[in-house]
Amino acid sequence: MSEKWEAGDEPWLRRHQPTANYETESNPVQCMFCGGGTLKRSASDRPQDPGRLELYCDNGACDAREMILLVERDGNRAHERADVRALRLIDSGTLDIHTAFPPEMKSSDLFELMEDRLNVVERRMRRPKVED
Repeated sequence: MSEKWEAGDEPWLRRHQPTANYETESNPVQCMFCGGGTLKRSASDRPQDPGRLELYCDNGACDAREMILLVERDGNRAHERADVRALRLIDSGTLDIHTAFPPEMKSSDLFELMEDRLNVVERRMRRPKVED
């Protein structure tokens, strides 16, 4: 297998493990977290997306069982991806969830939710009409 990869090419792991499923993988690779030879493509991996791999570690002692490998910069168009843009906003500290949604959708921070909790009123219940 070629050790060369260019933007838009199929990642090596997808060629090494052509099927992604819930069964035991016959060609596992080394996990980046626990070091075990138990890493495989996740059943939720999307083969049509060359810039993102969803992985699963079969080692029961590995705390990083499910992971995503994301190409953040590839010299092509990775910077245009929504997931890459969101990560960059998070890393730079400029992600504001209040501006991420349309104005008609109210977003609240924890302080507002706790304040609003004090304004809870009992709902009126509709009772069936009792006839004499």
